[in-house]
Amino acid sequence: MALNQHLEQLCGELGIECPNIDPEKGAVLTINPECSFIMHDLSPGFALQSKISPTPDTKREDLYIYLMRANFLGQGTGGARIGMDADEKLLTLSLGFSYDMDYQTFKESIEDFVNYVAYWREETTKFEEK
Repeated sequence: MALNQHLEQLCGELGIECPNIDPEKGAVLTINPECSFIMHDLSPGFALQSKISPTPDTKREDLYIYLMRANFLGQGTGGARIGMDADEKLLTLSLGFSYDMDYQTFKESIEDFVNYVAYWREETTKFEEK
């Protein structure tokens, strides 16, 4: 798989600017103002990471238990992992693919990841509102 080729094709289909992948920092792919994520080339494969929401000020432990259940065997995350950024100020969703794939599988994997990010953004918002 040539990640750059897949990324260029995806960006062309979506009509968005195609970022260059920096070997150290990865590339920020912005689908729309509400949806962006970082992509790293693993050669072979790639990794994705996106912000979900700020860590909550209240009911933090209850939310963490809820998220740990979602992480268990990847059942609630499509195989991705919910975690925190290095400063522990943001909840993140991360997913790695350690193998090459064709373009259609690549595109579907990105779509699934974006859908899980949107789902967990809604869920964390609902959880805080309860």
